[in-house]
Amino acid sequence: MDKTYILPIPNEYQNLARELSMQSGKIYSKAVSFLKKINRKGLRIKQKTFYRYMEWWIHQKSFILHSQSKQAAYQQAWTNYTATLRKIKKAKKKNKNTSKIRLPYRNKKYNKVCFKDSAIKLEGDNLILVNMKGAERIVIDNVRIGIKPKYAELLYHADKGKYYVHVVVEIAKEQEAKKRSGKTIAIDLGVIHPMVCFDGNKVVVYNGGVLNSILRYRNKKQSLLQSKISGCQKGSKRRGKLQRAKTKLLRRLSNLIRDVLGKYTSHLIGYCVENGITTIVMGDVKGIRNSKKKSNKVASQKVHQWLFRKISKMIEQKAEFAGIEVVYVKENMTSQICPVCGSKNKPLDRNYECKSCGFRYHRDGVGAVNIYRKYTGESLVVGRLACPTGVRFKSHLRCPVEWNTHPWDKNCSTGKVA
Repeated sequence: MDKTYILPIPNEYQNLARELSMQSGKIYSKAVSFLKKINRKGLRIKQKTFYRYMEWWIHQKSFILHSQSKQAAYQQAWTNYTATLRKIKKAKKKNKNTSKIRLPYRNKKYNKVCFKDSAIKLEGDNLILVNMKGAERIVIDNVRIGIKPKYAELLYHADKGKYYVHVVVEIAKEQEAKKRSGKTIAIDLGVIHPMVCFDGNKVVVYNGGVLNSILRYRNKKQSLLQSKISGCQKGSKRRGKLQRAKTKLLRRLSNLIRDVLGKYTSHLIGYCVENGITTIVMGDVKGIRNSKKKSNKVASQKVHQWLFRKISKMIEQKAEFAGIEVVYVKENMTSQICPVCGSKNKPLDRNYECKSCGFRYHRDGVGAVNIYRKYTGESLVVGRLACPTGVRFKSHLRCPVEWNTHPWDKNCSTGKVA
């Protein structure tokens, strides 16, 4: 999450700020005039070539701006130029009139000055905006931000008649978590069990038996039909009949999978509402398919059929409806590190046993506990954890709370899970 602070430039630096704004305007105007000439000749220029030309032109001049601020000025012109080209291309596809769409043509005497990370320093309570080496810097005293800004813009406020700097600060989510009054639940997404949750007190395992049986049945029937289709002549009636049967089968099984995941995720959100949980933390498994070794065909097939993205999207949508925040954290080694002593142990099958302290627990439960600890930073007494509670899928699985407070759900019949 980002937060923006608007800070006034001290009076002794107002003339310097005006000079910087003029130099940024000159660079932007030169970039615009160059792109106008290119377009007038009917040519298209690559981004790399444009950047090289602007760097060569700037090298001939004597600007006191920071190198990153110079780049930001002509990058702004390039962004506007390419956005207009995309707009023209889109209008042509729809056969619309493009005569009123104009490429950037206005020169700017003054332009905003961008300060990137390398041009910003925070020394105590003093914020320093750096220019070219040896040039005067802008120093703002008594800035009690506490965190180094990642970006800043120098802008002129016409109503005040002064220059101000807009500072963007990234607030760490770990710091925000400590300020929240609500509870947190961690979710470990798995191949065998789709979701294993830990809320600081107990572990809940959403059983994946039904889901995995549907996936195995789909693989078996799809392989059988595909072998029959490959033996038929292209364009034959039998091939078309088998293709339609395959499409119908996959659609039916896709609906079954969506039904399982939909009821599991609804039950999870209901559990969060019932227990006052305001934050859901999930392990980020993005890119796991690329890193998985392809030597084991069975394991590779399971990973490539893993529905973690679909589960994540369902949780995000339903959590937004319930007013619950969803956060992702890296889950490196969360299933191998002991939550009691911190030693690393490879789990055996579905069981985890620490060789140092003797802690034993469910493998996915250990992953959920470590995700919870990584986000909250709390020290947990996990040696007294009870056995995980299981949620098994059934056709009438319901959300554990009633949604009578929302007008969309007045006609819905809801009840608790048996």
